[in-house]
Amino acid sequence: MSLHRRNIILVTALTTAGLSLHPVGAQLHERKQVQIEQSAEATNVPSGVTFQSALAYEKCFERIANFLKRDGHEIEIGNKEGGYIVTAMEIAGKYTQTGTRIHVTLIKDSNTQTSVRVAVTIQKRKKLLSIEPWSEPKVDTAQSTKIAADLEHAPKAL
Repeated sequence: MSLHRRNIILVTALTTAGLSLHPVGAQLHERKQVQIEQSAEATNVPSGVTFQSALAYEKCFERIANFLKRDGHEIEIGNKEGGYIVTAMEIAGKYTQTGTRIHVTLIKDSNTQTSVRVAVTIQKRKKLLSIEPWSEPKVDTAQSTKIAADLEHAPKAL
């Protein structure tokens, strides 16, 4: 076999291999993008700080939502029937980022009594050459307690 013919076969084989790897690379990029997006979604958090409110369920829900809006938080999910409010993630930092989100769960105890659970979650990620997915949400007990105290006293003033 001549050298010229061998080079043609080699170039053809390498080109075919390179073209067949392109979709695999694109699929990896798409999977990574989906993973990043899923890690930023709000998830249910089993713990938090609970307090009792002497307000009816609907009135308590509205006052807490209004308090969070007035405090500068954007509400990402607000479901009165499901009894929960989740704020949008507030991101701080440039290369090492910290995302903070507030989860409020309301439970109707009676016509005049509502249980409220507050959980402030923190997630971290690195944003260097490529964006990494967010870490699993961890409840910040100190911030949860502070927000719960603010919410517990705020509905009376609103």
